[in-house]
Amino acid sequence: MRFRLLQGALAVALGLLWPSYAHANCSDAGPAEAAPGTELSPEDLAQRLVRLRDFGSFGSHPANDSLIAVSPDGHNIALQIREADPVSNDYCLSLLIISLRGEAPPVVADKGGEFIKATFSNRRLAGFAAGVILPVGPSWSPDGKWVAYLRRDAGVTRVWRARADGGGAEPLPTKIASIANLKWLEDGSLLIVSDQPLSDGRAAIEEEGRSGYHFDHRVWQMSGARPYPAVDYTPTYARLDPSGNTEKPVPPEQGSALLSACPSQCPAEAVQASASGDGRRIAWAEREQMDNIHSPLQLRARVDGSNFSCAAQSCKGSLISSWWTGAGDLLFMRSEGPALRSRLGLYRWRPGARHPKRIMSTADLLLGCDIAGDELLCARETSRRPRHVVAINIECGSIRNVYDPNPEFARIALGTVERRVWKFPGGEAFGDLVLPLSHRRGDKLPLIIVQYSSRGFLRGGTGDEYPIFAFTRAGYAVLSFHRPSDAFESHPSSNWEDSMRINVAGWADRRRVLAALEAGINELVAEGLVDSDRIGITGLSDGASTVQFALLNSVKFHAAAVSSCCEDMSNYASVGEEYYRDLMSWGYPARGTDGNKFWGDYSLLDNAARVRVPILMQLADDEFRMAVPAYFALQAAKKPVDLRVFADEHHIKWQPAHRFAIYRRSLQWFNFWLLGQYPEDRVDGERWIALRALQRD
Repeated sequence: MRFRLLQGALAVALGLLWPSYAHANCSDAGPAEAAPGTELSPEDLAQRLVRLRDFGSFGSHPANDSLIAVSPDGHNIALQIREADPVSNDYCLSLLIISLRGEAPPVVADKGGEFIKATFSNRRLAGFAAGVILPVGPSWSPDGKWVAYLRRDAGVTRVWRARADGGGAEPLPTKIASIANLKWLEDGSLLIVSDQPLSDGRAAIEEEGRSGYHFDHRVWQMSGARPYPAVDYTPTYARLDPSGNTEKPVPPEQGSALLSACPSQCPAEAVQASASGDGRRIAWAEREQMDNIHSPLQLRARVDGSNFSCAAQSCKGSLISSWWTGAGDLLFMRSEGPALRSRLGLYRWRPGARHPKRIMSTADLLLGCDIAGDELLCARETSRRPRHVVAINIECGSIRNVYDPNPEFARIALGTVERRVWKFPGGEAFGDLVLPLSHRRGDKLPLIIVQYSSRGFLRGGTGDEYPIFAFTRAGYAVLSFHRPSDAFESHPSSNWEDSMRINVAGWADRRRVLAALEAGINELVAEGLVDSDRIGITGLSDGASTVQFALLNSVKFHAAAVSSCCEDMSNYASVGEEYYRDLMSWGYPARGTDGNKFWGDYSLLDNAARVRVPILMQLADDEFRMAVPAYFALQAAKKPVDLRVFADEHHIKWQPAHRFAIYRRSLQWFNFWLLGQYPEDRVDGERWIALRALQRD
């Protein structure tokens, strides 16, 4: 099933110790300082990867938010840091105030609280839990003395404010429940957003349950029996006066406008929009062909009522974000380069000029940027360096480091990384080849494929479950594969359903992705880097779909591990009516019809006897039911398959203990099947030996 995924302590060098917590083990600066070039064991490195201090939204798309808040005077930023502790299965959370020029050490404005999970709408249903952090960052008061933020304690999310000088933090009294967002307004009041109508919908369903839930499209039976509320609810808004503790309701239209990045004069057809602080300048992107949802975007602007369009090629294509400078120029970022999306370009355009100026082009990940004086402040990741804060000079593109939450990580010896671009029959693809530091020319290494995004820090692939550098430390080569564009993108379409029909017909998109992946592997084999008899493949979501298709349509792979599974006709009953409704609109065969021809190249349930590769499934408890029919079919066919289910987990797994367990088991699974090494876990070892005996029968 394709869901397409829409992700600490201070350095000892700064002379600041990390505050203690009641639950997670965060009593100091985190992992011990490493000597330069320290070579950790694969398991120790895996634990370091789990414990990395993070900030901002989960994931590696450049449109994601860093949740960095710049102070009104432009001198400081507020940043919420989280560090996972796999031992306590908890998080260390803190709010930091950081000087942009390093004029003072970071201030810990608050510490503590619980991980706040985001929710999302799925088709016509609302309130699905996601295993990612709620993407709501801190907000500064207009005078720069306070920072407001969301904090969760004992299962309740409240609005808190902290003194920017570290003088203390406190919850703000409010009658508003189910708080989902906030923003400090220019008049000194706080705009509070509540999803109370969603809570009311849940309460109505709870009441319905007293006489039995009606089974209909509201039920997503893959995750449970309780129906979900309808998605068509409107959040409520209120203004809170922090000084007088008074609150007033705000009409939904006004509240939505106050949260918007662009005032009401932004065109209705705008795909993205940004406005200058005074509202005199707005910029947006719109499709060149309005009736084609895959049409390239084009940059437009309005300054003091006059419209401008940038016709240069660099103003078109995959535009991501834009920002207005104090001088009246527009900065914008776009995906570009080989394989369409392998690089990011930053440009500056003065509306009315024919061509923008390119400031920089990079293979690094930049996300959640904001203007701070004559610099663009961004979160940045490189292939070998976790997320950190940088300032980019908007004239020349030079990069200045502002804050690194993981300074000790630079001392750890990691594998070498090479960005690779290759051709396949459908176009170009890219990925990152990671080799062990011990690799010698002429050595053929076992290879593990990690999918399906290869932007930024090479941590664990989409969903962060397959520790790339721990694999290389164990002696593997790793190809971090970035899936190519969808098959439908070269076909004009006015709606999503028609596009998906193009992808699904003859499994065109699955064939396209597998062809791109196999072409990249073929290059590595031809160069003598990889042992073609020892190749493993991993994946979550779209990556798991690639694994499933490859198991029946490729002979290149010798072991597999997936974090979600499996698509077949049993999904019609095991997932939910909303999912079935989508499948019908995408061209899948209906219930009661003969789907054998359609599923013949894809369904593990119907083709279990053809599978020759051992499969490890490590699944969330609200998704594992989708895999059960295929699991039993593989068992009946005497195929080596192992299934682990993780409690209170979702499509993206959020619990640190689970992530570390998945890291360890994935590593030991490939060691067992590709290297012949017995796992440290005796129970796993005995089970896998029995599975290997099945393979030999």
